[in-house]
Amino acid sequence: MKTFDYDYTVTMGDTNAMGNMYYLNYFRLAGHVRELFVKTCVANCNQHLQNNLVLSTKNAHCDFKIPFFLYDDLVVKVYFTCLQRVSVKIHFDFVMKDQEKLCASAWQTIVFKNASRKTCRMHDDFKKAFETYLCDLPDSD
Repeated sequence: MKTFDYDYTVTMGDTNAMGNMYYLNYFRLAGHVRELFVKTCVANCNQHLQNNLVLSTKNAHCDFKIPFFLYDDLVVKVYFTCLQRVSVKIHFDFVMKDQEKLCASAWQTIVFKNASRKTCRMHDDFKKAFETYLCDLPDSD
């Protein structure tokens, strides 16, 4: 399976009083990587965004398995399922770098909206980018 990968190091601002990565930061990091995917992989992304195209999060979920701690190096591996005309499901696997150990997994469904904030069709530039990393998994969530 082909994934869009993003390397990240846990810093003090990511951790809580217990010293592990605070749960909210998994969602923050997923959003950050989602935006970098759009910047890196979607042709004409700036033009689409300047035309007030909105990627609206419909729902999101994260399962925590093994915590990350200060200065852990991780890789966020991104792939897509459930590609529809107006939405796509984005999956994030948070993996300990160099160990390929899955520490957390998350997903979010995004819906495309126009300048009036009405649901609209996804532009072909986005569809092509998603298809590059599309995985045919059964939807179990």
